[in-house]
Amino acid sequence: MSRLARSKFVFAAVAAVLLFRADAARAEPSREYAVKAAFIYNFAQFTQWPADAFASPDSAFVIGVIGGDPFDGALEKAVAGKTIAGHPMVVKPVDNVADVGACALVFVPASQEARVSEVLGAVGDKPILTVGETDNFPWAGGVIRFVTEDNKVRFEINSDAADKARLRISSKLMKLARIFKR
Repeated sequence: MSRLARSKFVFAAVAAVLLFRADAARAEPSREYAVKAAFIYNFAQFTQWPADAFASPDSAFVIGVIGGDPFDGALEKAVAGKTIAGHPMVVKPVDNVADVGACALVFVPASQEARVSEVLGAVGDKPILTVGETDNFPWAGGVIRFVTEDNKVRFEINSDAADKARLRISSKLMKLARIFKR
């Protein structure tokens, strides 16, 4: 093999390895979003919805994700086969904000910051647990906001927004949260 052919081969091999590693990295959700997915499941576990929040006793507990899915499948994996008060959990993408009314929980990722007011306006006072990750989320009326401090995922609860949505958040969850005050 000539020196040029060897160089091309080595370059191609290195490029293939780098591309494979990039594809593998994309296939796995980030650690941050894997943690947030677990938190979202627990938020649902430690929240009580009013009786009229679901159309029937066996209707789905829909988790709507606004815009693109930053979880890369971690949220689906976290709730697979699980139920909340007998309601099977499902994750659905929500592109049209008018569709949030069919959800029990709505997640607004940071990439959708420009839509926070629109989403929360569509939620209104419906019994929907809203979860976001932007600084203005609790100020706009969101219930739970993720906060990253010292490379750790934490959360803040807007109890006034939870009351408005007629959601009862467990005292156990409240003790772990930072409480939002206007």
